[in-house]
Amino acid sequence: MQAIIITSGTSNLADQSITNAYQGSQTFIDTSPSLYPYLQHREAQTPFSQRTTDIAVISTGLGTGVNTYIIMPPTIYGTGTGHFNRLTIQAPAIMHSALKTGQVMQLASDNVVANRVYVEDVADLYLMMANWVATDGMQGFPSGERGVYFAATRRHTWGGFMQNITQALREVGVIKATEIKKIGLKEAAELWAGGNELVCELNCGAR
Repeated sequence: MQAIIITSGTSNLADQSITNAYQGSQTFIDTSPSLYPYLQHREAQTPFSQRTTDIAVISTGLGTGVNTYIIMPPTIYGTGTGHFNRLTIQAPAIMHSALKTGQVMQLASDNVVANRVYVEDVADLYLMMANWVATDGMQGFPSGERGVYFAATRRHTWGGFMQNITQALREVGVIKATEIKKIGLKEAAELWAGGNELVCELNCGAR
């Protein structure tokens, strides 16, 4: 069996409540047959490179007989134990900007809920799936259009997330500010996403 496992992210499904470009209230489950059509629907409205890649991987796999499995984690936290990149995106970017400005910044509303997962839990999922693929243990597990696997384990509000970062940075003495500064999308994108407002909104301001 030929197979490929790739990394994606739940930002593919996130709403765009900052710009009001897309408002959604769905709660997604990875066993839903409507998930892939939804990805296609969102991509047709607003192309997003990560989502574009996922759709291309799935369609290519279907056309070539390769089973595709897409792991779609939400916000990953913690430090990895591998030999290469050990950090994820959101939390380190937010912390780095706080070190520069002396204060934690926040884009999303306090009560917007998002999911998260510990980095080693995601690694365990990869190891488990890779072992199953190598030993044909994935027989019976959906691939292709149904082969998207979520990796969320916990939930948080963005307000609570920023409060925790503020507390951690204060405890180690690298910032003094207790208040979190609310900022707009343009400023947040410059601080956290290299100026890419779409990436910033989907990753740091959405549910």
